Amino acid sequence: MIADIIHEVIGHGITCLIIGNKIELLTSVYFKSKPGSILVDLGGPVANILIGTLTFFILKKISFAKFFFFQLTAYNLFWFSGTILHSALSKTGDWTFAIKEISISPYGKIFLIITGILCYVFCIQLLNSYLIHSFKENGSDSLTKQEIFYSFLCASFAAGIAGIFFKPDRLHAGFDGVLEMAASIPILFLKFGNNHGSNKYNNRAHYFFNFSVCILYIIFCLTLGKGISFVK
Repeated sequence: MIADIIHEVIGHGITCLIIGNKIELLTSVYFKSKPGSILVDLGGPVANILIGTLTFFILKKISFAKFFFFQLTAYNLFWFSGTILHSALSKTGDWTFAIKEISISPYGKIFLIITGILCYVFCIQLLNSYLIHSFKENGSDSLTKQEIFYSFLCASFAAGIAGIFFKPDRLHAGFDGVLEMAASIPILFLKFGNNHGSNKYNNRAHYFFNFSVCILYIIFCLTLGKGISFVK
């Protein structure tokens, strides 16, 4: 939810308002403005990379909520990288529109593919370096593959469900929501620990937190998921 809000609301939305354009549609997967602008197109992925970089430095300094900040960092960095490859391999996407506007075809897609791959490699190396360092310091208290897998699975399911709330095109919006999470698949192959028997969490202490997240997710589905139209 946070990575999505950063991309759609803060990235595209705030950029659109700053330059004086009009927002027509804002959802968890779609953004439309009038007139179109390269700045608005790139505002989403740029917001992801900026927040991802910021949270990475926060992650290295704190001793609490590491699981939360690690995922926030990873999803934002991978979303940024994924938007580049998505634009390169399809006819739509933030970077596709940007490439058309600055007129660097026919080599634009090749440039995007190479850039996207390099961004993924860099992000993977960056996150792996943190995980290796964390494991050396904390041992069995480091993040595990099981934790990330179940979290990613729930996030993917939640992204698809949120998209289905978009009534004009439920099927495609739900698919696009899952596709956005697919950009973060590399998170499953990072160098996590393998402590299957870890029981370092007190589940009872997190009931209120989990309940709060559920309420926020419902609100998310009924607002961004359903879509907010600004056209009268």
